[in-house]
Amino acid sequence: MSSPKRSVSFSLGATAVGVLALVLFGGAALAATRNVEVGQGGGLNFVDAVSHTSTSNINVGDTVMWTWDGGFHSTTSGTCSGGCSRDGIWDSGEQGTPFSFSQTFNAAGTFPYYCTVHGASMTGTVVVSQAGTPPVANFTCSPSAPVMGATVSFTDTSSGAPTSWSWNFGDPASGSSNTATVQNPTHVFQAADTYTVSLTAANASGSNTATRPVTVSAGGGVPCAQNDQTLCLNGGRFEVTADWTKADSSSGRGTGVKLTDDSGYFWFFANTNVELVAKVLNACSFADAYWVFSAGLTDVGVSLTARDTQTGVVYSYVNPTGTVYVTQAATSAFPTSCP
Repeated sequence: MSSPKRSVSFSLGATAVGVLALVLFGGAALAATRNVEVGQGGGLNFVDAVSHTSTSNINVGDTVMWTWDGGFHSTTSGTCSGGCSRDGIWDSGEQGTPFSFSQTFNAAGTFPYYCTVHGASMTGTVVVSQAGTPPVANFTCSPSAPVMGATVSFTDTSSGAPTSWSWNFGDPASGSSNTATVQNPTHVFQAADTYTVSLTAANASGSNTATRPVTVSAGGGVPCAQNDQTLCLNGGRFEVTADWTKADSSSGRGTGVKLTDDSGYFWFFANTNVELVAKVLNACSFADAYWVFSAGLTDVGVSLTARDTQTGVVYSYVNPTGTVYVTQAATSAFPTSCP
């Protein structure tokens, strides 16, 4: 006698359902809908739900859904460069709340749009990329010559419709502020230095990383530029050089070798012969000043110069040709130079 037939039932988890959907639809990725808020909080703005800016980065086949939050507005395809003009791709018409309007994008490209009620004061952009392509990371920073203690703004300029961002400012001393995951972050560098900043931009198809150096100065008119003849001391705030003159009137500039953040030495004629040692000491905790110490192992003429790039104040000491260099302790070199 044959066995009775059994009824079998089962359920699919979320992952299995997703895999089944891909199989049923021939492996094609499902299109997505991006939400954009119109007039958020009563303002003259278009606010993308992912980027939180007026730019929507999507893939071919995706749909943008505009939903009115407040006010009387439109979403009208076209540009306001040199005067607003429609291009006929889409136009919601002028509407008040509540209202929603959608547009599906079936081709890659950049599509600007605006509100016909408010013109150039209320614009947005839809950037459509071919699905399956990782982004190409890129970014800019402002100001281009930042100073320590000031806010630096970083702007994501990546192509390829990234949906997530991972920043590292190369500034571990800033603790948890050294990283960020928003699209356009800010950061404050507390010390003058050159930092390696990186951005990893990612979407469903992969990720890409861009790095670039960001040089932060101590402020003032001209930042210290480290080179073979210049010592940049105390976080780059002080620029120190040493010029030499021989008895035959020949002259030149010494080669500087940094020892610590506040000290270094110079050689004049051979790198095996140290001629001068210099130090800019931070005495702010007890003297409200920076001090300059120097000691020489030479009797050639020496002109030692230290410039405070934050205030522009210059300290100099001249040792005459033919005179053994006298050790200097210049406690009045940079008076009241502390914050």
